[in-house]
Amino acid sequence: MQHHSSCGKGHNALAHLPRKASSQIAFSDAKPPPLPLPLPRAQQNAEASLHRDLSIRDTSSHRLVSACTIGSTLSSAGKDTEEMLLNVGGTPMTFPRDRLLRRGLRDTCLAVLLHRFEDWMVKDDIGIHFIDADPKFFIRLAAGLRQMWSSWVSSGQICGADTALAFYYDRFMAKTALKIEPQPGDSENSAFRAFMAIMGPFIKTSCGGTGGIEVLTINGLVVSTTDATLAAFTTLNKRFTEYSGPVLTSLNHFHKVVDYAQRCRIAPADAVIDLPACEDGDVELSLAVEMYGLLDDGCPNILSADTMRTLLSMTGKMHALCLLKSSIHGCDFETLLARAAGAYGLLFVIEDEHHHTLACHMDGPFIPPADPTSELLTGCPVTFFSISGAFLEGITKINIPHNWQCVDVAGTEGAAKTDKGASCAKVAIGGGRLWLGHKDGRPSNDLRHCQQWLRRDDLPDGGETYMGSYNEVGSATLAATYYFTATRLEVYQVWSTRPADPILSADDLQALIDMATDTPMTSQLLYKGERDGWTYEALFAKVGGAVDLLLLFKDTGAHTFASHIKGQLKPPDDPTAVETTPCSVTFYSISGAFEPQGITKITVPDNQQRVVVAGAERLVKGTKDMAGKVAIAGGRLWLGYRFGEGGPAGDLRSGCQLVLKAELPDGGRTYLGGFDSHGYATLAASYVFTYANLEIYALRALDGPARPTP
Repeated sequence: MQHHSSCGKGHNALAHLPRKASSQIAFSDAKPPPLPLPLPRAQQNAEASLHRDLSIRDTSSHRLVSACTIGSTLSSAGKDTEEMLLNVGGTPMTFPRDRLLRRGLRDTCLAVLLHRFEDWMVKDDIGIHFIDADPKFFIRLAAGLRQMWSSWVSSGQICGADTALAFYYDRFMAKTALKIEPQPGDSENSAFRAFMAIMGPFIKTSCGGTGGIEVLTINGLVVSTTDATLAAFTTLNKRFTEYSGPVLTSLNHFHKVVDYAQRCRIAPADAVIDLPACEDGDVELSLAVEMYGLLDDGCPNILSADTMRTLLSMTGKMHALCLLKSSIHGCDFETLLARAAGAYGLLFVIEDEHHHTLACHMDGPFIPPADPTSELLTGCPVTFFSISGAFLEGITKINIPHNWQCVDVAGTEGAAKTDKGASCAKVAIGGGRLWLGHKDGRPSNDLRHCQQWLRRDDLPDGGETYMGSYNEVGSATLAATYYFTATRLEVYQVWSTRPADPILSADDLQALIDMATDTPMTSQLLYKGERDGWTYEALFAKVGGAVDLLLLFKDTGAHTFASHIKGQLKPPDDPTAVETTPCSVTFYSISGAFEPQGITKITVPDNQQRVVVAGAERLVKGTKDMAGKVAIAGGRLWLGYRFGEGGPAGDLRSGCQLVLKAELPDGGRTYLGGFDSHGYATLAASYVFTYANLEIYALRALDGPARPTP
């Protein structure tokens, strides 16, 4: 079959290629990949000479014709010769392995590999020793060895600023305690095991390595790799083994794709391998990365597609976008901020060392503080899920108490703190039920260091199906241990395109309005938290100067209640001040707090009939360290409530609602909730809670005659 090239640009999908086993492929660009940095003139000349010395494969007869001009006798085994013939990633070359015997180089992994283990190395189909790596690295290294004046070749000389080349340098030029000359019993010692951990990918599987057993080639000697490398990349594997016909990806880009697959296999399991990148960031390379499935195959997700769909359905969301994957982006806290700050609705999926898998869904914005030395706590619904390991079978959903539905994000120089003020982590979710970036009791920028715990009361069914243990204070965990290091961590943004349901039906809303007003009135929806967002700016931009407002609340415990304000929610002109508006305020319990069905009215004392709104840079202060952005009826209802003694809440979604026992109708006989030590009741599921939704309506008189009474 003759090699041919194609310059067409109309088809990128592999589905358009005929399926046929073939070892040949045509590229739109037959030029070798460019070097990433200009080289010194001597090294350029050496590389040019080396390219002229490359052996040429006759693809029809599979013979090797030597075109070497260096003057040394070549041998595929390379013993007793100056040069060794290698096939590196599909590029045959002569390599000066004798230079590796010099002092300072003979104890490198590459020297030991080529001088002691050549019989263990993978070979191509005509018996040439094959190294599954980027040929650019070996071209540069060979040139450097030939030109060297000292006993070492530095990374800067060989790699420049190319991180992919540096990856190979760090492995092949790593020092090893294993000797080139075999010693009795040294195959059982730690030096041998350490060597194999680094060089195993270049040794045949049958000899105890992980290099595979077969070299697969595309386009003769253009690009080759091993079956072991392709095993993790379904689409790329098919490109080598099943598809025939031209590929419209340029040779340079295809080299980068294969090199990425090679580095993924060679690297340690927890290493982060950067995706291929061009200096000009061209779109073609991005398309090649996507077309060959590098993200999906090379860095598989923690959860299967079916499991992810099930998990999404349990969160009530329909769509997911991966923002951070530890196998690609790492687990640095600043990386998380760069990729997820401001994103609404995050799903954390975590796998620990013992393959316990858990997830945490925070249905709100991920907001870091403006001050890098501080922290910012934001109220939002939080749910935990055990995917595997902690419960008998299936995905188990764990709801946590309403007063701990929040997320605390530290600044780059700050820390999330415990309730006692101790700095512990970079992110705390669910009142500390999940700590990210928590190591040895202190914050760590490496988010893989975690703590996860749950109270026994948090567990569904009283913990009957929980398979883990409890610690000395009775806490459970969804991981294998309370403190652990995540082997993989992924962060998704999840959302639904389905609009949020109204809190009340149209008839129930009108019934509430009729109860709250003396004359027939209708309503206009001004603000909806789930639609417009929970920021201070969003709420006041939507409400504006409207008067006679009905605030309708639903918490995460499905309690619903309302507040009728015959006045404005008016922020002060000065962002550092507070604005107090005297006005009539009445509360209504709609569901959850009282026994009989229907709406229960709660009257507020005359001396508490007011609304206080803080400026954007201020908090409304109440008694007993209570504070927030909006206080209604003397602190009986708060928006943007501050938890504990920390700083301001990140948005308005955290709430607090209190009613004195004496203010309850009928002396509280039909009240279903409890009372705290001060005699306060609440219309919500708990005194401190997170709003599931908030709707604000402007009420206005009906035009025309009053509606007939049903």
